[in-house]
Amino acid sequence: MPSIIVPARNNPESTAKCLGSLLLSVNRLQLKCEFVLVDDASAPEEHILDVFRQHRLNAAGHETKIIRSHKHQHYSGVFSIGLDNATRDAIFFISNDMMVTTSFFQALLLVSALSGKHGIVRGTSNYTDSHSEHRVEPPQPLHTYPEIDAFSRSVFSANGCRYVEDNVLSGDAILIKRELVDAIGVLDLGFFGYFGDIDYGMRAHLAGFRLVCAKGAWLLHEGSGHLVREMNKGTITFDQARDSRYALVEEAYRVFRKKWNVETPERWMDGGGTEETVQFFPHARTQRDKVALKYEFPSSARDDLEFF
Repeated sequence: MPSIIVPARNNPESTAKCLGSLLLSVNRLQLKCEFVLVDDASAPEEHILDVFRQHRLNAAGHETKIIRSHKHQHYSGVFSIGLDNATRDAIFFISNDMMVTTSFFQALLLVSALSGKHGIVRGTSNYTDSHSEHRVEPPQPLHTYPEIDAFSRSVFSANGCRYVEDNVLSGDAILIKRELVDAIGVLDLGFFGYFGDIDYGMRAHLAGFRLVCAKGAWLLHEGSGHLVREMNKGTITFDQARDSRYALVEEAYRVFRKKWNVETPERWMDGGGTEETVQFFPHARTQRDKVALKYEFPSSARDDLEFF
């Protein structure tokens, strides 16, 4: 039975819809799940803890762990907090701006079961960070959950267990095997926001696991849900959101270059900001003896967490 990690930083409406779609899907599959819900220092007026508590009430028969971080962790931090608290053999990580379906879960579980070496399995979506080849657009806008569910079923019906291998990890919605976590630990908390998943994928590759995409798995992804909400509230402008993101990417890339001894490009955006800039897996193999594969969750990081 799986663990399901869902982080949230603000955006209670999308978070509630995501959790509702998750609960409907796993109940249809008769899976008894462990939900690990991580509040990434959301503003009090966003009431994310209330959304999580309501999910606990709705999810009778499942186990729900609620964790609040008192400082902003961003992607690598919330993912690692989730992994550190997940106890099941199959671990799903789902961003809170997504709507999942029964077919999505079925496809990921089936492809994961095809090989013990399928350490990380992702799916397709209407919006995919770093993987344009896995973008699948519906023929018309989907306005209701039944429409989302029907389109997801059609993708599963057309593709079944078909999968392709990936050469970089973009971990916005993935299934991870416990064996992989046991082998390489959690994401490196030296990365704030970006490159933590790329680093994790490189370590997974060196540990002998494959990163694959289940082409029969499809979910709806709002994309940049937190930033979109902040812009809608008038907290930040589009230009501010873009510039802030670029700054975070470049700082994370600086950490990545230092860890993996990457010489060029010196700035990520100077290389076009694409994953073709660095051949990640070949480069990882050249650094096999210089980079530690396993990263344990630091015990000191637990001091920032509160459990409910």
